[in-house]
Amino acid sequence: MSDSTASRDDATPDLAALALRHIEAEGRGDLEGTLATFEDDAFFELFPCALRITGRERVRRYYDHFFAVARHCVAGYVDHGTTRGAHAMAAEMTVTLAYPDGSRRDFRTLTVFPYGTHALRGERIYADTEFFRVIFGPLLAEAEPIP
Repeated sequence: MSDSTASRDDATPDLAALALRHIEAEGRGDLEGTLATFEDDAFFELFPCALRITGRERVRRYYDHFFAVARHCVAGYVDHGTTRGAHAMAAEMTVTLAYPDGSRRDFRTLTVFPYGTHALRGERIYADTEFFRVIFGPLLAEAEPIP
């Protein structure tokens, strides 16, 4: 291996490790640490409802809501594992949400963390629309359709 190849590889961030740090920062309620894992033009893509939330300001507003409100609705979760690939990392979970009336509901989720150049591009989340309603709250109304 030439010196130029070695230096290029050494400068490439380990984006799978960054995705794991993102999950850990989110779990700690670390707003700035979570946001620092995203590129500036980050997004959330929500499926199967095919909605998209884009931009640093909206992503910050989502996490403001998540840490202040939605996170407290999470009664538990089961981590079914992660898969690391060349272009993204995926995490599969069952998240239990607790509702004000005392009821609970389990949601199976699959979140894909596409890699950008130096950070994560965003999150592509596959879950029930009800899960998105609780987790994204009022920001869901600002989501744009994905053509």
